Amino acid sequence: KFEQARLIACFISALAESWRTLLPGEMSNPRVCVIGAGAAGLTTIKQLKDQGITSIECFEKEGDLGGVFNYGKDKNGVYDNAVLTISNYLMAFSDMPPKGHRFHWHHTEYKDYLLQYAHAFGLAKHVSLSTRVLSVEGGPGRWHVVVEDADGKVVDKGLYDAVAVCSGAHQAVNQPTFHGMDSFKGTIMHSSAYKNNANFIGKDCVCVGLGESGADVVREISDVARSTVLAMRSFPYLIPRLARPFHENPLGCSSDAFTSHLRHDLLIVPISHYRKLKHFLNRIMCTLAALLFLLFPSLGRGTKPPTKDAFNQDSAAGFIDKDTRYSPLAAKLIYTFCDLSGQQERGQKFACKNVMFVENVVKGKIATNVSGIKCLEADFVVFNDGSKVRCECLVMCTGYRDEFAFLKGQIGSTGLPLSVPEGNVRRLYKHIFHPDIGESMAWIGFVRPSTGGIPACAEMAARYFALVLAGERTLPKNIGALTAADYELDTRYFKLSPDVKTLVGYKDWMDSVAELVGCDVQLWKYILQPSLFVRLCLGSLLPSQYRLSGPCSLPVLSKATILAVPVAATRRQTVG
Repeated sequence: KFEQARLIACFISALAESWRTLLPGEMSNPRVCVIGAGAAGLTTIKQLKDQGITSIECFEKEGDLGGVFNYGKDKNGVYDNAVLTISNYLMAFSDMPPKGHRFHWHHTEYKDYLLQYAHAFGLAKHVSLSTRVLSVEGGPGRWHVVVEDADGKVVDKGLYDAVAVCSGAHQAVNQPTFHGMDSFKGTIMHSSAYKNNANFIGKDCVCVGLGESGADVVREISDVARSTVLAMRSFPYLIPRLARPFHENPLGCSSDAFTSHLRHDLLIVPISHYRKLKHFLNRIMCTLAALLFLLFPSLGRGTKPPTKDAFNQDSAAGFIDKDTRYSPLAAKLIYTFCDLSGQQERGQKFACKNVMFVENVVKGKIATNVSGIKCLEADFVVFNDGSKVRCECLVMCTGYRDEFAFLKGQIGSTGLPLSVPEGNVRRLYKHIFHPDIGESMAWIGFVRPSTGGIPACAEMAARYFALVLAGERTLPKNIGALTAADYELDTRYFKLSPDVKTLVGYKDWMDSVAELVGCDVQLWKYILQPSLFVRLCLGSLLPSQYRLSGPCSLPVLSKATILAVPVAATRRQTVG
């Protein structure tokens, strides 16, 4: 009976939708389903509204906005002391930039920012909280959605013209299996369930993997454990969140402050898809800006040096990361890990922008093993190099895998499964559009820049999606060939991080989508505004630069934001 009722409801809904599409002007305001109300989902609603699309329904499975930043003692997600690895100016959206100095938000501060963003633009009224999407079925332009509401009731929501998948990349844990796990007497947990180190006091622990969260976890555990071993399969490429010891950093800036047009356009960056005349011109502009900064440093610097670094620590104290002071041994260890990572020589690797754990390696609180785990015994972890260590707690800091269980069936009548091809978002055009579906379904938030913020990339993807839905832009006719070319290039370039399918080069990806949106930055246009010109060329790649011109531009706000952030590089570095 339920199935019959569902089919009748689908028929009535389809009939209503068919009639609606015949009404004048109705398709200019398509009905859109947004899945997830984290950072990606919220900015998607905002960009759709900017294009006059208001028939938006967003479904969020949690009881509040914020996605993975919804903290809970008994739920997976952020841990007590989580501090973002990207500074606030690169984590914020370009249509609501932060104010004040550059620093790294605590997870509660970023959650507050997202709530403020939702309030400022009236986004919450489009969101149904505690509502889980059970299924999305259909074909291009006709997506049937079924949800489970806050009361546990299954609700048929009918047909939507478009769907934005903003469920995030932290839905399904990636937990490896090892021979002997069944006989292991200790506890095994994934870092997604980690909150603090209280349960590890006085225990023998092994932490598997070293991502940015893993660096925090192993540091905190080693502060209280009897012994801690960091187990890896390869050496990571490390970037201190405060730029020492790699750059002179008198301002105590976050290391992401050194990402700039100068750094990218004056260096040979193999990942660049778009080495055209425009990029040759950008090289000339950056050279000119560097000379201007050399002669007139006030064009890029504020009047007063800051007293606090990007973690609100004493900027003169020589910190290289949060609670992590510079020392020659720490610097040597970072350099050694980077050299052994294979970065540059054998391809690009995901950069771990967190070196808090290094101090405890130097102090002997953390031992490292890079041979990989062979098997588990009752009380031991055995490594491939033949060594073994006693272990009571095995913590898997092994990341997540992309999973979209709510996508059901086939793409219309094509016979192709409704899914991300090969489970790899690189098979989507710009990590957004399925070549066999087109503009009516977008994956937003599945771009992870090697340096830069995921939310800024999600916003750019959402702007493109909204423009395409509004009929202001069209997808390229050769979308399949373009997607295949990008796939081959990115897979080859990031071959040292084969499991991070979302990985892209921040500037290359943002610039390429900005061209599609029509908001790409043309540096030469700002020569007659020297302070803005110098900070655009030499300052960090703020998302605000993509609001200087183009659809829904915010030139006054963008200029004020760019001028408020000083150039991090010294004059010697810019001309070196």
